[in-house]
Amino acid sequence: MLGPRAIAWWSLRTMTDGVTVDGLERVPRTGPVLLAARHYHHLLDGAVLVRHIDRPVHIVVGLDWTANARERRWMERACAWARYPVILRPATAGTRGGYAASEVRRYLRSGLRDAVTLLRDGHVVLVFPEGYPVVDPTASDAAPRARDTSGFLPFAAGFRTIAGAARRAGARDVAIVPVGFRYESRGARWRIAARFGEPLAADADVATVELAVRELSR
Repeated sequence: MLGPRAIAWWSLRTMTDGVTVDGLERVPRTGPVLLAARHYHHLLDGAVLVRHIDRPVHIVVGLDWTANARERRWMERACAWARYPVILRPATAGTRGGYAASEVRRYLRSGLRDAVTLLRDGHVVLVFPEGYPVVDPTASDAAPRARDTSGFLPFAAGFRTIAGAARRAGARDVAIVPVGFRYESRGARWRIAARFGEPLAADADVATVELAVRELSR
């Protein structure tokens, strides 16, 4: 099975026309880090971070887009292998065929537990507080569409729940690092600029983190 870095390298090589990264030194080299990132592209956002951050990045993945049991099993195995916490997004769970809406709570609990364990053990966890990317080949009518004039969806507070639970579980000095993305279409490829902001405290409120990500995405 290809590793996350190899998949990220292949994705960026075949789908982009250049990637620039600014502020990478703001990602702490040790200790628990929670990346709160803009969600523009369903695949390339994560690929940029996995490829350019020296530490392993564990992405919280919403798998409610899977279309059937076979796809669900394959993706769950891949996420388990990479230690990617799996959740289901309530608005679209049960609309594609891979999962039932009744499974949302169980997966949110297990995904939260897995993310907290990773932070407690000093790892880097990536969350997308908007929940849904702009470029999304599996988008359904149930997905939220109330984007503002800048193309953002409101940030959900799940990342604060994860950070707070990690602190209670013994994780010290959890840093929330905001990440902005700016995309430019180049025909069939994308030119991407990623920017990292100054680390924020684990108790930073949703509005503060959202504002930082918006500014970094300008």
